[in-house]
Amino acid sequence: MAKKRVKKPILASKFLLNLLAGVWGKPYFTKKIKLIDDGSLRKIQPPYIVVANHSGFADVGGLMMLSKPNYPNFIASITQIVKWPKLIYNLGVLPKKQFTVDTSLIRDIKYILSKNRSVAIFPEAKLSVVGTPSPIKPAIAKLIKLLKVPLVTVCFHGNYIHHPRWASSKRFCPMTADVQLAVTAEEIKTLSVEEIHKRILQNLSYDDYQYQLDNQIAIEDEHLCEGLNGILYKCPTCGAEFAITAHGNQLECAKCGATVTQNKFGGLEGGNFAKVTQWYNWQHQCVAEEITHDDFVVEDDFRAEMLVGKNYVDCGMCHIKCDNNALAVTGENVNVSFKRGTFYTLSFDNEFLYLPTESAVYRFRRLNNFGITTKFNIAIEEQAIADEQSK
Repeated sequence: MAKKRVKKPILASKFLLNLLAGVWGKPYFTKKIKLIDDGSLRKIQPPYIVVANHSGFADVGGLMMLSKPNYPNFIASITQIVKWPKLIYNLGVLPKKQFTVDTSLIRDIKYILSKNRSVAIFPEAKLSVVGTPSPIKPAIAKLIKLLKVPLVTVCFHGNYIHHPRWASSKRFCPMTADVQLAVTAEEIKTLSVEEIHKRILQNLSYDDYQYQLDNQIAIEDEHLCEGLNGILYKCPTCGAEFAITAHGNQLECAKCGATVTQNKFGGLEGGNFAKVTQWYNWQHQCVAEEITHDDFVVEDDFRAEMLVGKNYVDCGMCHIKCDNNALAVTGENVNVSFKRGTFYTLSFDNEFLYLPTESAVYRFRRLNNFGITTKFNIAIEEQAIADEQSK
């Protein structure tokens, strides 16, 4: 029986990327966003792995502009490739299911590096929730150690406030990029996985709301809070969940009437917390306490959809429940259970939870509580933290 031929990945097209950089990249990153960097990434010759923080989609274009003309092959979730797959693959994007191990992807990365090209990875694996880092697992450091090429880190500041994940509009502001040769080819041979992981965490540390405040970046927008109530779902005054509403630059609790205003420098006025990050971290603390109880549960109804080709196909109603044992989906056509520890974080936005299985990629559309997807994510992250601490 003949061996099945393994299709090789497509190298990033310098022609297409030069065209994209000239037509879209240069005007966008010099006029609308003033991307400030020291030009050092252009001086580093491939092959290397570049890891970057992922606080907004502008970091993809920003990384492309920083690396020109040595454009990297980007690794991206297959959920981001459904609209124009042929074009995206020809730009050199390597597809991956989020939060899963893919040995074929490692083979593809090795092939790209063997051609003296670079590969770009966003180890947070999803967009930042509140402009601070999402969990980064040691697996990325193990991969760097395995590949035996230099590691470059790029940390963007300002990307989140440019376009927060929950916002429907972009807010144009300066962005900066910190580029560091984190691990040399010689160091790869001697450094431990733990040390490499530590350097990645240190170099990709950021807080975009603090960056905005420190640099007094004023965002003049009449709708600063609209959508933010999907992230800040719990009232600090009365404790009610999923009762926060947004009106322009103000958040209000529908239960007790407490209000908070976000100012043009990103700060919160008139409430219990001065920053979005403080409010969000308090929600984490609340869930951390909840999961210590045996009867902990967060659950709600959703509409299941499965990715088929370029489109998501409706799979009917379902119910998602997370307790201290598992994250389970039960529905008309989708029934799947993930034992505790399968995920350390979730891919989500205000409307969807995204859950990959070995055979399919599902997304689950929120039907009821605005903010429920955020609580599911916090519960998974807090369970992962508790499990790690108990080892």
